[in-house]
Amino acid sequence: MDYLKMGNQNMERKIQLMETYVDIDLGNSPFLKLDKGLQIPYSSIKGITTGRPIPNAFKLYGALLGGMRNGLFRSNGGYQLHFFENELETLHLDLNSFKVGLFKISKLIIGVENPEEISKNISERVK
Repeated sequence: MDYLKMGNQNMERKIQLMETYVDIDLGNSPFLKLDKGLQIPYSSIKGITTGRPIPNAFKLYGALLGGMRNGLFRSNGGYQLHFFENELETLHLDLNSFKVGLFKISKLIIGVENPEEISKNISERVK
């Protein structure tokens, strides 16, 4: 199990690479009730990128302040979760309709330190 910290001190997030899934603790997200975080099976990940570009997206629920995004967004006909403060330090997971509550999420964009390293570690586990 690999354990990595993500984000800044204001919004501390944690990621653990488990045997069959990525466990993402979003910390205390003020906009979405994700107390148990996200457990994303490697089989649900169909692509991984980092940094820019950030897709244009319509905010459905959460915050969009300057370069910071936190919440549920709609883009290209799909639902996306965005949790980041700096778009240059982001990890993008393209998902195969991963269900969160009532929504099938097509992309998760999350602020991380060392996004390239985390991307490489996850890519090694995705089949």
